[in-house]
Amino acid sequence: MDLSLLKAILFTPEFGIASLGVLMLISRNIIKAKVLSKLTQEHSYKVLDRIIFFIGIVAIIGALFWGVIRIYEIHESGKQKAQASNNTQTQEKLVSPVLIEKSVNKTIPDHTPGTDFKTADIHFNYIEVTGLKDPLIEKKINEYIKGIIGVDTLYDGTEDYYMEIVKSSIDDSLLSALAEGSMYAHGAAGATNIIASINISVKNGEVIQFKDLFRAGYIDTINSLAKSWFATQDYTSDFESVSDDQCFYISGNFLYLCFSEYEVAPGSEGIVNVPIKLDDIRGIVSKNGPLAYIL
Repeated sequence: MDLSLLKAILFTPEFGIASLGVLMLISRNIIKAKVLSKLTQEHSYKVLDRIIFFIGIVAIIGALFWGVIRIYEIHESGKQKAQASNNTQTQEKLVSPVLIEKSVNKTIPDHTPGTDFKTADIHFNYIEVTGLKDPLIEKKINEYIKGIIGVDTLYDGTEDYYMEIVKSSIDDSLLSALAEGSMYAHGAAGATNIIASINISVKNGEVIQFKDLFRAGYIDTINSLAKSWFATQDYTSDFESVSDDQCFYISGNFLYLCFSEYEVAPGSEGIVNVPIKLDDIRGIVSKNGPLAYIL
């Protein structure tokens, strides 16, 4: 018998083919040995009939065995893929960014000569992001938020300062927050209301500026829409133009331009939020900006 050929057949992955091959080799060697020529015609026919019969039986058994193995392999492969998918989803849940509330309260002596104020009160309610994969990006974002709120600013005790986050969210990869507060300079007639926006990517920690929402040359369109809105108000506005780092936030179907007290209107109006319909600015939205996926 050809041992090299037998070895090749036995290492065939399909058991049915291997079994059939072995049986055919045995049959071939029986025929080569001229065993049949020594038998009567009737006995030779029976031997050949049995050989064919066993070849068929072995082929069927082998095919069934191979089928069972393949079904098992497919089943196990499906289980492994499902487990891998579950593990991936679990990992994503574990690293999903979360916003947590933080607060800082300070009392600072006012050493101004002749002042009637002994101390300045500083109060901040702000947010930090946690759960990012990259701790350096997480730190970068949190430092930026504290900078906007004024948490780490050095105060000389001559003004009371209050700031808090009034709304915040993480939508896809965009962290958005809106902060409002007031600043009162000791001895002034009254406090000034302040508003500030935070828009930053949680993927890379890059700040999303107002200009990043639009294509080049966007300012004229935004200015025209803003002036149209101011024209409907019952006060005279000092608004001239938006800036590339304009305070803004998105809510529902509107983009809001936000201005602190006295920035574009009389103090009696306080903080001013100018609504602009998203449908009115579709033509100037950057295809690579954060507004693109909303529209």
